[in-house]
Amino acid sequence: MTTISEIRETMPDRMTSGTQAPARSSARRSLLRHMAALALGAVSSPSFAQHGDLGLVTPPVRLDDAWLVDQTGKKRLLSDLLHQRVTAVQTVYTGCGTICPLQGALFNAVQERIPQIRARRPVQLLSVGIDPLSDSPSALRAWLARFQAGSAWNAATPALADVDRMRVALSGSNAPLGDIADHSTQVYCFDANAMLRWRSADLPRVEDICDVLGALART
Repeated sequence: MTTISEIRETMPDRMTSGTQAPARSSARRSLLRHMAALALGAVSSPSFAQHGDLGLVTPPVRLDDAWLVDQTGKKRLLSDLLHQRVTAVQTVYTGCGTICPLQGALFNAVQERIPQIRARRPVQLLSVGIDPLSDSPSALRAWLARFQAGSAWNAATPALADVDRMRVALSGSNAPLGDIADHSTQVYCFDANAMLRWRSADLPRVEDICDVLGALART
């Protein structure tokens, strides 16, 4: 577990460089202050033990690439889905009738606030289906429509062989995954270089997600 003091000690070395312009360095420091503050709230969550480190991901993590099929039926690499956009990712399955509707409502609320985020880079949402046998393009389309997803919110499903590997990488934990019915309701935020920068606690606040997306989108 990375402590908050360790995050603060390592942030300048990891994230700034003497060759950067002052404005860029200032923006990065602002980003890190935002995310470290949110990490304080995340690590106090009672769900912490169920996951890997919550809050700021240091160093940032690049997930192994994988092919996914999106709601239009197009086959796309994960890196392409994430590249050049700041992205909030959640894992869902379309047959879920318990926790996933709450996740859909959460992203719907985030989607409504995206136009208010001051950003240098596009911001998007990505729902990753974790039941490839059922999360077909048509099922993903219906799921997105249920929550009135707009153009900035997409969904895609990896191959069965890649699902568990992706879930483990996102969570940052080596704990057994269990059944998909007990899947994580965390949100994972990626920067425009497709690097994982922040892990939330389960069902985070809309404000926290938007704050992180805004901080990443301004760098």
